[in-house]
Amino acid sequence: MPHFVYLARGRPQRPRANLIQTLHTVEAIAKAGVDVRLYVPPLPRGFDTDGFLAGMGIRHPIDLRGALTLHSQWKGWPFVLTHRRELRAADVVYTRVPDFSVLLARTGLPHFLEVHDTESLIADGLIAPLRDAAARGLLRGLAAISDAGREALMALGFAGERIAVLPSGVDLDAFNAIPVARAADFADPHALYVGRISRDRGLPLFEAIADAGFPVTLIGPLDHVPAHQSPRLRIEDPVPHAEVPAALARGAVALMPYQADLRHAATISPIKLFEAMAAGRLVIASDLPPIREVVRHGENGLLVPAGDTSAWIAAMRQVQNDPAAAQAMAEAGRLTARDYGWDARAAKLLAFVRAHGRPS
Repeated sequence: MPHFVYLARGRPQRPRANLIQTLHTVEAIAKAGVDVRLYVPPLPRGFDTDGFLAGMGIRHPIDLRGALTLHSQWKGWPFVLTHRRELRAADVVYTRVPDFSVLLARTGLPHFLEVHDTESLIADGLIAPLRDAAARGLLRGLAAISDAGREALMALGFAGERIAVLPSGVDLDAFNAIPVARAADFADPHALYVGRISRDRGLPLFEAIADAGFPVTLIGPLDHVPAHQSPRLRIEDPVPHAEVPAALARGAVALMPYQADLRHAATISPIKLFEAMAAGRLVIASDLPPIREVVRHGENGLLVPAGDTSAWIAAMRQVQNDPAAAQAMAEAGRLTARDYGWDARAAKLLAFVRAHGRPS
């Protein structure tokens, strides 16, 4: 029986940021010497698990198991029923799927829940059952990914002493291997974005920055297409997560134009933010409360009003006009990122669950 069971909903055959975070967290827990098992929905026949993990940048062995009973059509019930003995025997049961948390509580299983988006909890009517699970001692604790997320949970009635703040993280070895961008790179800045390409993640701003004369490269799945063609705007297919460091090395500036209408903007902790900083790229990001927890304007990055197109273009011109200052901010950003390694995140998580585990 594993000591730590992590239940996930992300499908390896369609990996997104939530699964990247889960995999690296589980890897770091395993590196800390904990017997951890990660369950995901069923894997296709012949799925290349080893190749998938390598593509995600996972280098330490992890116990990853696809479970047919976690297929989305069954909403987790068969898994809990067939794995109840394992779940009861585990020291820690952990998930970032809110409806799994409600299900575990209904079956009397103590566990922890990681919350990324409080707005969805409200919209899905999950606040009352989760508060009830916490009051009964079955929801042993919650992990928010930002201070703003913790405050939002407390405003919803959850006890602050049972909420940890565990921001997303970064593979420091992989991203620190990229040399910090040079001052000359900032004198003629090439801007990059790696992630889902959509309007609520700043596509109109990318277009405007390109139209202002700056080369912009977007790498990732395309949810929305640009409104018009621009010779300085290049869109490329997604790359495996292990190749993101090399992708970031192609530019000097990393754009993070999250818009206020993005569903989880109020509590966000984007992996790509820490990765860009660790890679020594200058981050220009939307001035949102959770982003301000990491980026200090003019010190380790630049913060810009989310929807102010002229301000984003002005930030790019500021970089161009003072490349030495831009390089200094990029170097400071790399130092900031050192506090957000996956190993540090796992250590905080393990300390939290040990402090708030099931009563002896």
